[in-house]
Amino acid sequence: MLKEKSPLLNLELKKEKELIFDNINNIFECLYELYDLILDDPIENIWYECISIVISYFQLISLMFDKIVSIILL
Repeated sequence: MLKEKSPLLNLELKKEKELIFDNINNIFECLYELYDLILDDPIENIWYECISIVISYFQLISLMFDKIVSIILL
């Protein structure tokens, strides 16, 4: 019955990719785009990165003097 020219059951067999591989490929593509954007104007992006590092250190220093977590001010 399946070997006839007009079978009763039409099957389409496709091998689908797994979602994990699609997600990994998507992550790599996004990282590539990020690196590409960074390399477009590296001097400007380095300044932004330096500013963000300085702000992070200021946040850590301010945490030392917070009354809730500070051992120094007890």
